[in-house]
Amino acid sequence: MADCRVMVTAGRDGVSVDAPDGRRTDLPGEPVPQVFGFDTDLDPADAAGLAVTMEVADPFSTSPSALKYGLIGVQLAAVVGVLVLLVRPSRPGRRLRWRLSWWVDVGVVATLAAWAVIGPLAVDDGWASTIARNVAATGNPGNYYRWWNAAEVPFAFSQELLAPWTVVSIAPLWLRLPSTLLAVATWLVFSRGVLGAALPVRAATGRVRSLAAVCLLAAWLPFNLGTRPESYVALAVVVALSLAMRARGPRELALLALTVGLTVPISPNGLLVLAPIVVFAPRLLAALRAASPTRWQLAAHVAALSCVAAVGLTAVFADQTWDALLIASDWHTFFGPALPWWDEPDRYRYLLGSDQQGSAAKRMPILLTAAMIPVVGLLALPRAHRDFVGRAALRMAAVAVVALLLFAVSPSKWSYHLGAAAGPIAALLTVGVVLVTRRARTPNRYLTVVGVAGTALLIGAAAVALDGPNAWWLPVVYDVPWPSEPPRPLGLPLNQPWPWLAAVVVVSVLLYRRRLARAPAAGPAVTTLTAVGVVLVLLLGSFVAAPLRRPEGSLAKINLDRVAGTRVCGLADDVDVLPDGPRLAPSSEAGEQLAGFDRQTGYPADAPPPDPPGTGASTFLWGSHAPDVQATGSMTSPWFVLPPQPANGGVTVSVAGRTDGGNQLAFEFGRADGGGVAPLGDRTPVDRPASDEDPAHPLWRSLGVDAAVIPSGADRMRIHAVDGRTDALGWLAFTGPRLRSSIRLTEFLADKGPVLISWPMAFLFPCVHDIATVRAGVATTPLAVIESPRPFLTEDRRRDIGGVFAALTVFGTLHEIPSRLVGRPDVDWGAVKLSGDIPNEQARDAYSRTVTRTLVPGIGGVEHLPPER
Repeated sequence: MADCRVMVTAGRDGVSVDAPDGRRTDLPGEPVPQVFGFDTDLDPADAAGLAVTMEVADPFSTSPSALKYGLIGVQLAAVVGVLVLLVRPSRPGRRLRWRLSWWVDVGVVATLAAWAVIGPLAVDDGWASTIARNVAATGNPGNYYRWWNAAEVPFAFSQELLAPWTVVSIAPLWLRLPSTLLAVATWLVFSRGVLGAALPVRAATGRVRSLAAVCLLAAWLPFNLGTRPESYVALAVVVALSLAMRARGPRELALLALTVGLTVPISPNGLLVLAPIVVFAPRLLAALRAASPTRWQLAAHVAALSCVAAVGLTAVFADQTWDALLIASDWHTFFGPALPWWDEPDRYRYLLGSDQQGSAAKRMPILLTAAMIPVVGLLALPRAHRDFVGRAALRMAAVAVVALLLFAVSPSKWSYHLGAAAGPIAALLTVGVVLVTRRARTPNRYLTVVGVAGTALLIGAAAVALDGPNAWWLPVVYDVPWPSEPPRPLGLPLNQPWPWLAAVVVVSVLLYRRRLARAPAAGPAVTTLTAVGVVLVLLLGSFVAAPLRRPEGSLAKINLDRVAGTRVCGLADDVDVLPDGPRLAPSSEAGEQLAGFDRQTGYPADAPPPDPPGTGASTFLWGSHAPDVQATGSMTSPWFVLPPQPANGGVTVSVAGRTDGGNQLAFEFGRADGGGVAPLGDRTPVDRPASDEDPAHPLWRSLGVDAAVIPSGADRMRIHAVDGRTDALGWLAFTGPRLRSSIRLTEFLADKGPVLISWPMAFLFPCVHDIATVRAGVATTPLAVIESPRPFLTEDRRRDIGGVFAALTVFGTLHEIPSRLVGRPDVDWGAVKLSGDIPNEQARDAYSRTVTRTLVPGIGGVEHLPPER
């Protein structure tokens, strides 16, 4: 038929279908469908001339018009003009005499620099860095992995700031540089600005500066390294706190408005910048009134400050529309997480959990803060004790409380968000310790009781904190001690109060040996110092030890190699891919022995071998599984001809079941000798069953040995297996042998792009440049996937959360290619999968794309496409 055309139109009101005969079928309320591909059952001859034209409307792939660029320029010029008018030097304050405490600055910067090399991954390093890479490539800060690539608007500012860094390099150490620089800036503002206002007499002394350093490091290091937005927010909160404490006139108010405007678009936790404003509102209002004698001046100042704060709206909407904000918010809420404020206790449930969200180092600053708040209140609230330091401590406690409460507005409740409050936490602990030591100089019964009670409370907090494991995200890249249990250095049970009590007593006696009467009142300060010192030693010591315990796959070694220029491809330099080669042919020598094993069967019905029995890799197949039968057995396969092996060669088999606990699997090697085979020895392959394997649906895996361990002169091999278990795992199945080769991951992927790197791993492969892209509503189809260690995190392929790459599971399957961490095949580093079984493979992504841009208003110009609910 010349014009056999069917048109399907989907939009806000539903779906309509126009048939070739002119009839229209309306489906009101039907959502806009997700399109993953096109397939037909027609024969190639009948399908000749069949074509599909599809129009995709992407509400997030926008760019400003010339008029909008002009308006943005006017707004930014107005902000600059207002800042020039308002940010004039105020009257000089009393100049602090900074003593020779520069060594503290050097120590902090050196620690932060070392931490950038050895420190742990943040949970979303891969996610955030991939979003930033896609922003650099497409201009759209979409989620990339899920939510149909909905833009992160209004909280995409941190990814947009990171995007230019990814253009230079995507090496982990390079992408950690922004958070490290933010940490240094936070320290400088905290030590000079915040403490200079809170403790003007003592802030510059070496003791207080050192105290501030350890408190800030304890609050910063466990949370804020990497590409997540918490480091930006943490700096902004410290800047806001410093400005609020020093507010005297329009200068501080204007800078504070600018800080708020640039912080809120970073993440939902950017609202923490309001905590200092809430606590110091009387001071800020007084400064505004003092600068505005008349109502007209007051109105002018309010308008000017609003103009400065509105720079946040420019950051949000410079390259997005109001419609995009509404659509993204709708999709984010639909797919989640979108938790209400009353679910905030979940954050602390995670903090006290037994995984990486509840690690001891993350617990310590939060629990010490919770314990220090009542101590400060009891010491500073009585009228007799309301001196300058007491008032400063109360304000720091109030800022910390308000900041922790503001976390409730965040729609997700992960504990690692708490790093955004590093500044208020460090300020409270620092000023609180100074307050306690100051009060302890003149002890009385009240102060002694408060000191003893506060010490008990802080000891309990420290013990609960050290009851958490030394667990961190993606442990394959650092082998830290105590990864799944409470740290016990030298065998000390630090999750019990008695070691802490003993340590506090010893330290108190050493510090107050000439004035023991002060020791009980000073107990909270001693406990805080001891706890912070211990957790820092454990934290830094663990990550110094990690690359020494296991250099293979070590993130610290990856970063050091990058600096040295010796290896530059990250974790890929430590990963070998082991693709299969030809099957080995049976030899003429006899030798098969079966007892309790059967040929071509002996495996659970729910666990079929890689290929149907008798074909492909399963041409030779043996197993001992029999339903409802608990038996043992052993077998020896016939000899197979082993050809000469190259240096990167080896042999492998596919296995299901267990090879330990009474079961065994070994390769026996020999040399043909006349009519028989002379044995040369056996080798046991390293086995690593899947950690998340369901016993009811066991998985097949590849086990093998390298050419380097095959006995010299061997030209024959066979398999010896023992089923010595009688429990539910008392069976073993395996295929005949085949050759394999070894190739580095980067080389293997060179011609297999585009590559999809799962979000936990995406931070670790700087040489994988050909990643799948998401542009203008269309995602390219990956040929290869790099998975995380089990359990695989496959949000990118889940349709129920808008997985952008769900086509990989809708069409065909993913086949795992055996791989290993070089030198440590027992470690689960992740997996490599190739996409296959897609009909007409050569037509993958074989389409032409034309992008058409339409000028629309920022409000009401983009149609809201409802998701499939």
